[in-house]
Order: sequence, then structure tokens, then C-alpha cells
Amino acid sequence: MAPGGRRSNGETPTGQQQQQQQADGRRGCACGGFPVCACAGAAAVASAASSADMDRVAVAATEGQIGAVNDESWVAVDLSDDGLSSAADPGAVALEERPVFRTEKIKGVLLHPYRVLIFVRLIAFTLFVIWRISHRNPDALWLWVTSIAGEFWFGFSWLLDQLPKLNPINRVPDLGALRQRFDRADGTSRLPGLDIFVTTADPFKEPILSTANSILSILAADYPVERNTCYLSDDSGMLLTYEAMAEAAKFATVWVPFCRKHGIEPRGPESYFELKSHPYMGRSQEDFVNDRRRVRGDYDEFKARINGLENDIRQRSDAYNAARGLKDGEPRATWMADGTQWEGTWVEPSENHRKGDHAGIVLVSRRFLLLRASSTDTHVAE
Repeated sequence: MAPGGRRSNGETPTGQQQQQQQADGRRGCACGGFPVCACAGAAAVASAASSADMDRVAVAATEGQIGAVNDESWVAVDLSDDGLSSAADPGAVALEERPVFRTEKIKGVLLHPYRVLIFVRLIAFTLFVIWRISHRNPDALWLWVTSIAGEFWFGFSWLLDQLPKLNPINRVPDLGALRQRFDRADGTSRLPGLDIFVTTADPFKEPILSTANSILSILAADYPVERNTCYLSDDSGMLLTYEAMAEAAKFATVWVPFCRKHGIEPRGPESYFELKSHPYMGRSQEDFVNDRRRVRGDYDEFKARINGLENDIRQRSDAYNAARGLKDGEPRATWMADGTQWEGTWVEPSENHRKGDHAGIVLVSRRFLLLRASSTDTHVAE
């Protein structure tokens, strides 16, 4: 089973098929069959040169900057509302000694009136409850007790909701300090690894294009490429999901460098290209128009391939089954592009090839253990 798995009928892969499997392994997704695929981050889906170039662009664009909420209502806790420092100058502190994040607060001119309003409402609520308790209704005592309990409950829940708003804070990372502390000399990072797990129930109930967009947005995250891994679990075990992820991995070699070079937001291609305006956040604006036009064309082709996968799989399987001369009533397998039978759920389900087949899941788990032991450049988990 490709890539990296055994052949379903005990056959030995040919040299051409082995090369194809190796190529698939470099695309960033390792799928031992159903129901789990693992996609490594941008380092696995983009070429090494392109990824390194995009890293340098991203570092240059944000070197020494402190990310900030794009809102003038926030101010650092060590600054007054007019922006003057009330402590030592942060710029005078050595980079290696600076904290990796800054704490921001809402300006007092906005926060104090809100606190006064909450205090006034709390007093009004307290007086109202006292009045309700002191004016009971003997003719409908059960209704009076119920209403009092309701007032107490809703008042308590309102108070819990207001408490965090009385002193809101925001943590903003210091990108320069983070790089100083966690970047190694060889270009790798000591930041903790991210394992992001995505689940899908069925490629028909949950559109496969939406799933692919979710995977692409995760792979394009602004995080060290060697520390970012995405896992996909398909409960249905369909070949459609498997081949869609292979297509997504190929398109990621275009989409991920584009996002890193130009600071693209949002990072899901479908959401991004639906925007009527595209605010630019990168440093290579002269290349942006040409790059965006090229990536948009590649994405349209990617969508066409995704939308045509279901028909391609059905036609391919019909051709293989017809060549085997199957009789009426014999199981009709679903076939992969390399000429092997799909070990998950077939288009026409049969024994051991239905949704939720336990034997298939155990087989895949065993295969992933083998892949994990033998793979050196792709993160794969059971």
C-alpha cells in the first residue's frame, strides 16, 4: 500500500512504484491506509530551499518586533495611558534578558467608566432582590420562590461573566526574544512540538475540500516548520480522503511558501481567495501580484482535481475489476492509482471493507508501528 506500506496481495513493488512511494513520502503525508494520515509541517511539504528562504523572509520582517493587538485601546502594563514608561526603558534591557511576552491592559480612560457601570448595576440588582424578598406573595408562594431562585441564578451567572472584564489583560509575544532563546545556530528551533489532530467522519457528509483547506491552513501556520505536525483521522476509511490528502500535500508545496513569504491571512486558501480585499502584510510587495495570480491558478487546478477524485476512483476501479473478469456477485474492490487494492472502505462495501471495520483498523495500527520504526524524516503516529 502506498506510500510506505505493504502491498495488499503480497506483491513486491516495482522499481518505478518504489520511486513513486518515495516521492509520495517526501510530500509530507504518511498514510499507512485508513483511518489515519500524518502530515508534517512546511518542511515536509515545501522544498528545503524554498522553506529556508521563506524562514529568512519571515525573520527579517519581524526581527526585534513585539507583536501587538491592532487596537489603540491596549497599552503595556509598564506604560501609562499616554504611552510613557513608568519603569525602566524596555529597549535598554538586553534581548536575552527580556521576557518572551509582554502583558497589555485596557487603557484606564476606557476601563474605569465600565467598572463604574458594573458597580452601579450590581447595586441596582442587590436593591431589587432585597425588594423582591421583602414583598412576598402569599397567594402564589411557589411562584414567588421560583422567581427569587431564578433572579439569584441569573445574577450570579452575570457576575461571573463580568469578573474577567473588570481587569482584562492580553499576552503578546516578543518575537525577537523568542528567537534569541529558542532558535539554534543550525536554523532549527527548541520550541515545543505541535501535534494537531483533525478528524473527519465522511468525505461526503463533510466536504473533502473543506477538510483539505483545514489541513493546508495548519501546515501554513507561523511556527517552526520542523515542530509542526498535523494528523488526520478518517472514520470512514475512504480512498477519496487518502487521495485528497495526497493532492493537498502537493499543493502545500506552493501554498505554504506563499503564505510565509507574504504573511498571508487567513491561511486557508478558500477563505483567503474569497476575500474582496487582500491587505498585504509581507515585505515583497513587488512580487505579491504575480505570486498571488500564480497561486490562484494552482488552487483552481487543485480544486478541480479534488472535485474529480470521486469519479476518477470509480472509473479506475471499474476498469481494474473489468480486467479481472469478475462474475456477478463477486466483491468489486476499490483500486489505488498504483494498481493495488484499497484496504479501507470500498466504494461497493464488502466483508472487511466496510465503514468501521475493526480488522482494518488493527491492520493500520500495526502498519503505523512499522512505519514509525523505519521512517526517519516523517512524523507518524499510531
